[in-house]
Amino acid sequence: MTPMFPELESRFSSLLAELDRCEGFVAGHSVAVCKAALRLAEELGVPVEDRPDITLGALMHDIGKVFVDGRLLGKPTPLTRAELETIRLHPQLGEALLAPTVSHETVLGIVRWHHERWDGGGYPDGLAQTATPLGARIVATADAFVAMRESRAYRERRSLDETIDELHSLAGAQFDPVCVEALVETIRKPEQRRAVA
Repeated sequence: MTPMFPELESRFSSLLAELDRCEGFVAGHSVAVCKAALRLAEELGVPVEDRPDITLGALMHDIGKVFVDGRLLGKPTPLTRAELETIRLHPQLGEALLAPTVSHETVLGIVRWHHERWDGGGYPDGLAQTATPLGARIVATADAFVAMRESRAYRERRSLDETIDELHSLAGAQFDPVCVEALVETIRKPEQRRAVA
């Protein structure tokens, strides 16, 4: 847990540990998303004083999944429509969990809107383009990058080049194209490419 939010240490560090247990095949996912989101925020020139909210939002983006049956999160076969709808409740569940303690609207927005799409086809609110706050667009892009690089119960991890190609193919549809280009730019830096290869 980031020391920038000491009031959340005791309450949410245990929830993050529980989330890692629920998603054992992607343990540490939230921390990896946080690191990628902060690199992206830096590349985009997000002011330093605004980055703590992105840090916490990225760490907590999937926290609503602690309320989802872990068997669905690791299911190796396609989800039914009902199962998919259950998992898609996690942004609102996460927001509801954090709202009594977190007064940072940016953090709550990241948790609620990290599955919105640039083209308006995301959830839970169908926001399009810049109607989704920048922090949520940053975390959405970072989340997808990290997820593609992880092995899941239903697919193998993608190579770095495959991941970059996929991000480019979804820029302007699922993801903010500016966020995609900025993230790819960070990946192309030699020291960063070695770290994520």
